[in-house]
Amino acid sequence: MRTLHTIRLVTLLLVLGFIPACRTTSLNKQEAPDWYARYHSMVRWVGYQGSDQQFHHYIARVMDDWNFIQIRKDELTVAVERPYSTASSAPLYHYLVDPSREYRKVEQ
Repeated sequence: MRTLHTIRLVTLLLVLGFIPACRTTSLNKQEAPDWYARYHSMVRWVGYQGSDQQFHHYIARVMDDWNFIQIRKDELTVAVERPYSTASSAPLYHYLVDPSREYRKVEQ
């Protein structure tokens, strides 16, 4: 009986290990405000991570989870554009943005 319990526990842990904790959401200019309107009560903050050739990258802290947002560069203009880096030593975000104001920089 104890062996069966251990097998179930190990199986559950393996399954949970394969569920991604972070989600990447590609949004167009119309979907971005809708996403924020739907989840704004749970969003703690949204930060601009940088831009590459195709996308502007954002990270959102949603409750106890992370959401990575990508908006095509041809659909959104960023006033202060920074390079996007996937290096582990890169900052989490360059600056905070307001999704309700077309992801404009929040002055602190």
